[in-house]
Amino acid sequence: MTQVPIAAKSPKPVARRRSSLLRALKANSGFLFVLPALIIFVVFGLYTVIYSIVLSFFRWNGFGKFSILPLACEPPACQFAGLDNFAYFLYKEPTMSRFFWQALQHNIIMAIFVTAGTVLVALPLAISLNRAARGQSMYRLLIMLPMVTAGIAVYYVWMFIYEPDGLLNSALGAAGLNFLQAKQGWLGQADRALISLMIVMIWAAVPIATILYLAGLQTIEKELYEAAVIDGASVWQQLWRITWPLLLPVTVVVIITSINSVLQGYEMVYLMTYGGPAAHTEVVGLQIFKYGFGDQRQLGMASAMSWALFVLVFAVALVNLRLLRTRTEP
Repeated sequence: MTQVPIAAKSPKPVARRRSSLLRALKANSGFLFVLPALIIFVVFGLYTVIYSIVLSFFRWNGFGKFSILPLACEPPACQFAGLDNFAYFLYKEPTMSRFFWQALQHNIIMAIFVTAGTVLVALPLAISLNRAARGQSMYRLLIMLPMVTAGIAVYYVWMFIYEPDGLLNSALGAAGLNFLQAKQGWLGQADRALISLMIVMIWAAVPIATILYLAGLQTIEKELYEAAVIDGASVWQQLWRITWPLLLPVTVVVIITSINSVLQGYEMVYLMTYGGPAAHTEVVGLQIFKYGFGDQRQLGMASAMSWALFVLVFAVALVNLRLLRTRTEP
């Protein structure tokens, strides 16, 4: 009796499964590289955002127990406040609300004038750099110095310039302009402190705006200017009819970044004036810092203020983006 040989199992199904698994791993290998950044974002980004939102509805001085996973609040150091934190600094508590709206007014004034000053200084600088035949690299380096120098050191240098016997008053006295001197220092007089801070902000914001404008200028075709010259257009007409419209997308970026940095920033105010004299340079960011880490220690109030400021910054950015985009669209 002849034995029929048993056919061996075909390895094709196993090979197919293995190859499909390798293809799936290869197709999704990018997620493995993104995974560490995603974990960091979830732990240090998303979790802290949710923590801050929940904290804004509580009164907590930083002592005692407070957690959101699970939600736990240990009285009397921590108490549920609901919307009272928002109501207190918006209208309910007269002193707190007055200082908040005054600080917000300073933020808005600084955002308007710093943004306008940045554009008015950076655009001519970029045009001059774009037309410079020689030494362009050296000029760029000089313009970028405010960005590569340590911020704290620069702020202390400006404080020395603004002192009663500082460089600015000395220069005004040497020029015979004693009536313009600030006898108590430029940061010590209520009518000049905010203006002095805005000058420093413009000085610090001009470099990056100049580089952005310079990059935009180098994308404009020279044939447009040559045609304008042939048609008899003046320099100002070329600037208004060619340069400015084509640089509007760059201007959108400059304006939005400038407004956001002014509304959210407080480091310079903290180092140079700490909101003084008599709260004439107080900003919302500095108030948030004081409530969060100062002697008052109301972390729930600080979180509520920070989210109110976020809503304002987000709304301003949307409005600016919408208004300026309509002008850039054909």
